[in-house]
Amino acid sequence: MLGYLVRRLLSVIAVTVAVAAVVFSVFYAFRPERIADGTGYLHQLGHFLDRAFLHFDLGRSTSRSLSGRPVAGLLKAGLPADVSLVVGGLVVGTAMGIVLGAYAVRRGTWGSRGLSGFAAFAMSAPVYWVGSMFVVLFHPEVGRIARLPISEPNTYEPLTKDPLHWLGALWLPWIILGLPLAAITMRMMRSSLTETLDEDFVRTAYGKGLTSRRVMRRHAVPAASAPVISLVGVTMGTLITNAILLEQTFSIPGIFSLMTRALGEVDLPVIEGVAIAGALLVVIANLLADLVSAWLDPRVRTP
Repeated sequence: MLGYLVRRLLSVIAVTVAVAAVVFSVFYAFRPERIADGTGYLHQLGHFLDRAFLHFDLGRSTSRSLSGRPVAGLLKAGLPADVSLVVGGLVVGTAMGIVLGAYAVRRGTWGSRGLSGFAAFAMSAPVYWVGSMFVVLFHPEVGRIARLPISEPNTYEPLTKDPLHWLGALWLPWIILGLPLAAITMRMMRSSLTETLDEDFVRTAYGKGLTSRRVMRRHAVPAASAPVISLVGVTMGTLITNAILLEQTFSIPGIFSLMTRALGEVDLPVIEGVAIAGALLVVIANLLADLVSAWLDPRVRTP
């Protein structure tokens, strides 16, 4: 397991550095007047990577609205909100998908048909529309159906400062962000569990006299979850894209809202910093998904 962990950590470093190099190269190619200093492309690329990864210096913002603030400081201030949003949506969506997929394996029932309809809706409905509808229908002041404990816009507080306010600001975005992931995970879990139930070790467990519930909980579900967890890591890019939209809907002060402002003002240091941070979130999520899959299924650890 240690060798597998070392290999995956090295891949995380390599992918993050590669993304940073690609981002720099794209800006160098299309906006050379904003980057070039006469020393040559390779020299500037090496200098950029050295500053970014060895000194954690991503430069300063060039936009007026951010007043030349250090990009590293902007990322440090906004990244906890994004991590809270993305990790919460990831956990909620994965848990919902695994539980619903295990139930939906009973084909032909009304519950299974209803879950199939739910999956189709959750995969096709835009998250910003779903988020807006939840605000219109369930906002504590203007809710048309019911008034839920949702925090007011622009009132996000960090977990370390006010845990209850943090939870109040994020619990609904977690559910909305997790819906598309839950739909994909549910379908994958149902397919994987259907195949797993035909495996010899499941038949052996039933032959030993174990109850159906115990076989599902102790044997079938853990074995079927390994490919599902790997799929979750692959969908991390889509999750972050949806998180960008929900940041705007619920006024969460994360780094992706900086990207919107930076794109409008062509603030290259901020765009580079946010792109690197987003790539790091994706590769770390994939690393964690691979580690969980390897823990659930030891066969994954082999090179």
